Amino acid sequence: SRLRPHLLLPASVRLPGLCTMVYTRITQPGQRRKYTYEPGSSLLFRFSGTVIPAVWHMALLTFLVTSISCVAYDPLRRGAKDQALEPWQKLMLNIFRDMERVLQYFTGFVTFILGFFNSIVFNRWWHMRELCGNIVEASQNTAMHIAIFFVREPVGHEEGHSALQAARRDLVRLLALGQALALQACHRVRDHGWLIDRGLLVKDSDEHLALQKLTSPGYNEVFGWYIDRAYTYMEAGMVDHQVFSSVLYSQRWSMLSASNCAEDLMMHLNQQVPLAYAHLLELMTKLYVLILPLALVPSLLWVAIPVAPIVTLFFYGFFRLGTNMLMDPFQQDSGFDTEALLTASILNMESLEQHVPLSWAARRRREAGSELPKRGPLATAFLREGASTLEEVLGN
Repeated sequence: SRLRPHLLLPASVRLPGLCTMVYTRITQPGQRRKYTYEPGSSLLFRFSGTVIPAVWHMALLTFLVTSISCVAYDPLRRGAKDQALEPWQKLMLNIFRDMERVLQYFTGFVTFILGFFNSIVFNRWWHMRELCGNIVEASQNTAMHIAIFFVREPVGHEEGHSALQAARRDLVRLLALGQALALQACHRVRDHGWLIDRGLLVKDSDEHLALQKLTSPGYNEVFGWYIDRAYTYMEAGMVDHQVFSSVLYSQRWSMLSASNCAEDLMMHLNQQVPLAYAHLLELMTKLYVLILPLALVPSLLWVAIPVAPIVTLFFYGFFRLGTNMLMDPFQQDSGFDTEALLTASILNMESLEQHVPLSWAARRRREAGSELPKRGPLATAFLREGASTLEEVLGN
């Protein structure tokens, strides 16, 4: 399934299947234990999480075909020395030798097209990871502004300090909600229950009802809600008027940057590699693998039996790596662990809200009569299940 373009058109002109998102997961995937490893550790005998499960059947096929080819070629080789070959046997011998020459030409073609393709796909894969990081950076930069500048109690409010604290937490929650919706869209997920359970969304609230009616992922709307909500709090006097314009501009810029990165992610996921290129790559790679058993036998004979699967693992393995494992890092289980990414971001944003500025944290500590809690409510909700494992991932 693919993510359809989320165009907001009137219902009367909306085309069937064009403006709706197609979701293939019901929850966000967590850490990919199957694909994790310790940097620097030996992976030589690793099977789980490698390309071997996707390649072994082709390697086995080349092993069997090479074995049969050796059995067929050996009598031809012996007969050629004695010049006792029938015409059809000479034809078979020439086919084996010609395949050896053809393989030399094909090796250059396949190496070029496969190397070029995997370079593009890996750059695309890494760029999507950078875009996820850019969304996190924009959110945390905005949270820094919340922590530093939203420090004044609202004018004319009886419980000014409580209202200010609630406003700061509300803005951090909206940042996390927008980020979560962007990552859910990348995973083809629309699971508002997941967001409600983690405190990012209140069930049956105006936000929840609005998101339920949207055909778009909803992150742009949430980023817009954040700017509107931040402006309302600033108008209430929570930000010094001397920095009002600069703070508002910086937060608008950060939200626009997060929206742009999320849209770039959608563009990458919606735009496939051109069909003609993918077809040519698959055709050349599979022809190469099929020619390989016949081509290696004349020069290697019985040694070709173990060599052919190794060569198949290299060329066909890189083909499956590029077309399966790297093409979509959100749909495949070998992709990004976005839940840990989101949890780390929320931990950092709530830490900023709790401990910046230092005088704010000291005041809260004095009022509470004890140390501040280690985590905020959002981080606590995210670490409710499997907290120790996520803390290991996040290095806490």
